[in-house]
Amino acid sequence: MSLIKQQTYKTTCSYCGVGCGMLVHKDYKGGLKVEGDPEHPGSQGMLCSKGMNLHYTALDTSDRLLYPEMRWNRNSPLQRVSWDTALDRAAAVFKTLIHKYGPDSVGFYVSGQCLTEEYYIANKLMKGFIGSNNIDTNSRLCMSSAVVAYKMALGEDSVPVSYDDIELADCFLITGANPAWCHPIIFRRLEAHKAKNPDVKIIVVDPRKTQTTSLADLHFQINPGTDIVLYNAIGRGLIERDKIDKEFIQNHTEGFNSYREKVMQRTIKEAAKICGVKADDIYWAVEYIGRSQGFISMWAMGLNQSVIGVNKNFGLINLSLITGKIGKPGSGPFSLTGQPNAMGGREVGGLSTMLAAHRDLKNPQHRQEVADYWGVPSVPEKPGYTATEMFEALRTGKMKAVWIVCTNPMVSLPNSKVVEEALQNARFVVVQDISANADTVKYADLVLPAAAWAEKTGTMTNSERRISYLNKIIDPPGEALPDVEILCRFAQKMGFGDSFTYSDISEIYAEHAGLTKGTRIDVSGLSHARLQAEGTFQWPVPTADSPGTPRLFTDHQFYTTTKRATIHTVPDENLSEPPTEDYPLILTTGRIRDQWHTMTKTGKVNKLRQHIDRPFLEIHPADAKARNISEGAPVTIHNSFGNVQVNAKITDTVKKGVVFLPMHWGKILNQSTGRTNNLTTTLIDPISKEPDFKFATVQVEKYIKPKQKIIVIGAGAAASRFVSAYRELNGQDEIHVFSREVIPFYNRVMLPDYISGLMPWEKLIKLRREEHEKLNVHLHNGISVQSVDREKKTVLDTEDNTHTYDLLLLATGSSAALPKNLNTDMDGVFTMRTRQDADLLKAYTDIGSHVVIVGGGLLGLELAASLRELSRNVTLIQRVSQLMNRQLDNVASDLLHEEMTDRGVDIYYNDQIKYLTGKDRIQGVRLASGRTIDCDALVFAIGTTPNMDLARQAGLQTNRGIIVNEYMQTSDSSIFAMGEIAEFQGAMYGITAAAEEQADVICKYLNGDWLSYYKGSLSMNILKMEGLNLCSIGMVEVPANGKGYEEVIFIDKSKRYYKKCIIHQDRLVGAILFGDKSEFIEFKELIANQTELSEKRLQLLRSGKPGGGGVVGKLICSCNNVGEGNIQKAVQEGCAQLTDVCKSTGAGMGCGSCKPEVKAILEKSLAAV
Repeated sequence: MSLIKQQTYKTTCSYCGVGCGMLVHKDYKGGLKVEGDPEHPGSQGMLCSKGMNLHYTALDTSDRLLYPEMRWNRNSPLQRVSWDTALDRAAAVFKTLIHKYGPDSVGFYVSGQCLTEEYYIANKLMKGFIGSNNIDTNSRLCMSSAVVAYKMALGEDSVPVSYDDIELADCFLITGANPAWCHPIIFRRLEAHKAKNPDVKIIVVDPRKTQTTSLADLHFQINPGTDIVLYNAIGRGLIERDKIDKEFIQNHTEGFNSYREKVMQRTIKEAAKICGVKADDIYWAVEYIGRSQGFISMWAMGLNQSVIGVNKNFGLINLSLITGKIGKPGSGPFSLTGQPNAMGGREVGGLSTMLAAHRDLKNPQHRQEVADYWGVPSVPEKPGYTATEMFEALRTGKMKAVWIVCTNPMVSLPNSKVVEEALQNARFVVVQDISANADTVKYADLVLPAAAWAEKTGTMTNSERRISYLNKIIDPPGEALPDVEILCRFAQKMGFGDSFTYSDISEIYAEHAGLTKGTRIDVSGLSHARLQAEGTFQWPVPTADSPGTPRLFTDHQFYTTTKRATIHTVPDENLSEPPTEDYPLILTTGRIRDQWHTMTKTGKVNKLRQHIDRPFLEIHPADAKARNISEGAPVTIHNSFGNVQVNAKITDTVKKGVVFLPMHWGKILNQSTGRTNNLTTTLIDPISKEPDFKFATVQVEKYIKPKQKIIVIGAGAAASRFVSAYRELNGQDEIHVFSREVIPFYNRVMLPDYISGLMPWEKLIKLRREEHEKLNVHLHNGISVQSVDREKKTVLDTEDNTHTYDLLLLATGSSAALPKNLNTDMDGVFTMRTRQDADLLKAYTDIGSHVVIVGGGLLGLELAASLRELSRNVTLIQRVSQLMNRQLDNVASDLLHEEMTDRGVDIYYNDQIKYLTGKDRIQGVRLASGRTIDCDALVFAIGTTPNMDLARQAGLQTNRGIIVNEYMQTSDSSIFAMGEIAEFQGAMYGITAAAEEQADVICKYLNGDWLSYYKGSLSMNILKMEGLNLCSIGMVEVPANGKGYEEVIFIDKSKRYYKKCIIHQDRLVGAILFGDKSEFIEFKELIANQTELSEKRLQLLRSGKPGGGGVVGKLICSCNNVGEGNIQKAVQEGCAQLTDVCKSTGAGMGCGSCKPEVKAILEKSLAAV
């Protein structure tokens, strides 16, 4: 009997509309790996950074909705209920509202991520059985302008070209799109095509210099909103230079004369001035397009998401029509779809203004055809609410209930304030989703857990009309169900069961396919079985033996009533809200490379978060200078709709007068300061009803903090870091530091090396007197604070002086722990927390003196080694059975024991002091085991106790430490705590790195950077001992009953070499390095960032195979973890070509979407040489 170790499934990526083919490998443990399907005709084996990490998203169920939840009223919490209870409630509410207010009082808001079968059922249920056209989709936000333009120009919403046309074209006009980041695999094909054929011309139109422009022969960095002016100018140039196809225009189009008259009204020079570009460049575009044999225009949201989006589409499509570059190999207008099944949704009529199978909602015959097919009397004539209209109707009360499926409108819709008001005002909100992290979930009265990608079966259609079959590969978690099953169950609860009972999802597809029969998108020749057996097909596929249709309109017979394409003459004025004195800047929005939509999926992959991990504002240097904004400074962006506060990125990649925000982020820590759609306008295109996302007027201002007086109590690592970091951000606030010790700001961790003489005192000082004077810090040496009056905002110092404060920072550290059952008040008994402790111990002992150290942790061991360096005899008493028992495993502890005994340290385990001998001076110790040890000195190194008396006196909320939030605020918002006294989410961190991280968070927060917050610190321990390399990071033992953990171990006991790595979900979560800690930095970064290892696993973890030192500088390649510094180093070492840099570093060798950035770094580095 053979054991099947791995199964392989074919499927399609669930992100953008490129629709890349995937092979998903499932091992016998349920683990998944993905790779590009080399047989897929569209993606040809390639995947982008998002797609190649999709298995991590599928396997990470930490955020998943697992069972239905319901609240009985708005004031009650969500509670777990059964599926029957949930759907009974939904049906009862919908029936009641429909009976009282009519079917238009309810609606469905669905998604371009839904499978075609799910889309079909939702559309059938709403339009055919509930009796309203109130079903719209988030595709309205990205594709509806293109849909309308295709339909009005070509007769139907039909993309005429295929990806294979890319290799047949010799001129490309990419406008309103950044495919290098947003449609990377299409761009890879275009990139390879141009590399093989350098004469291929690429024209890019974009107000920003994007990564796509790095490949461009010509970049029009136009003024936002002037697209049509530019297209008309190019059209005029083509006409003037006789670069048009007169025969095609005469025989296959209509409207040319009106168009010619319009474009001749403005000279090319005038158009160039309006657009902010060079007239000569327009003539070059005319030349490139006019002489091309194959011309493809590509566009996405930059055109569609506009108040004049349909007109922009017309202006662009007109260029294909007047040159006759359509229906031919390598030619045609190609709209790039943003979602994986936006086209499939349009096929089934998933918009409120459409009918199934591209039928016309306005056509009575079409409506009756659909009604007859579904077995209902009629389909309503009145169009339903579109996306923004639907939420406005909820806000005003015209609509009462909404069912939201697979989308997150609280982040993705414009003007988030309106959306929030709508959801709060709605009588009933159903959210059917996979993630509890979606911002919209909190507004739901009913939450329904849905199955995700790889957990269900169905079909999708990509941008080139290619239909793919998606296999179910794993089971959904908990009680989650496929969306189609949820909708069918609801339909049955509504009393429509006979029409929504299917034995298999393939029956739903067959029903959909049957409805397309005889239409221009006829897929009646397809079935699930055929798709599984034969692969993907491009519609139409009218018969069972049809191979599909790669290219449309090859006969130049268009789908209009006249069979002619329509050249639309449109005004070129932008109707967006113009800049004003109050709001002089134009805000445009868009995506970043490694994130998608609202990040509920890509946001779970830590590797994808490292390229750009937070929202930012791109602003031109001149605009920044005029506002006194520096790089990285917090800025406020505001207009009449709302405000956003993020850090500035000063760059000439945006035009002067234009700013850019990425759109992915919603609420962070329940604050919406990073949510771009706080600012976007309510304007929509009057025909397509698509929002004007790409043009909003704003003002940008530097965040200015009011001057405040800050008192810091404590002068250790946290305080030292705070005053230094704070002054880098703020030079005006008054800062006072109270230090109990006369000598402040030194590194107490290094006291053992100070004792041994290995490190002079000067090396321990973190801030010298002249430095803190330069920082303008008022230092109160030898003075502490005895009480805090929160009401008066004052502190009383130990000299009975009262000081006022605006902000108070507690950094009081900890005190050495002493056993409570022993009399330690005698000479020769020490702890080790201060320089005074170190000086006293060193002076108290002589060569040959015997020192007993209690505690086998870092301090006890380091002190033991230092005292041996001074020729003191040392005995170490450890209460448990191993050294560093919390920081090492048994193997490492055994090796450490050998090391310490070789250094002459006597160690007793599983023992403790019963009492001390001697009267006024220590003479020895008696152990619980009965052993007596004579000694000259005794040092307790058994841990610390946080100094919390002041916090308790002040009435702050405490537990083991002072409880703080993500900004290190205590229960009093004016008081912060950092360092060893701070307790964050039940954890306390007693290491310097944590104290400094906490100080940085406070500095940034107080100075307006609210997106930098504390997430906890990584546990790491480095034993600082001359001649010994030993550290541990993160987890050192696999948790008891822990599932999915793996250990990678290398050991050579004779050489005292030991390396242990603990891996969970393909992430390094812990490591011990003994004998060689050269990988510490790299491992620390991997563990801290929770970076997925992927193909780097063997390279990083295999003994003797260094990983190259880890990511140096800003992460550039998220596929292979390559930083800017790694690339610069490769150039310094002789790499002068892009291919050489990529091969040397691994950058660009994955999905390739980082290549434009790699190229820019290469060129900059070479220029500096």
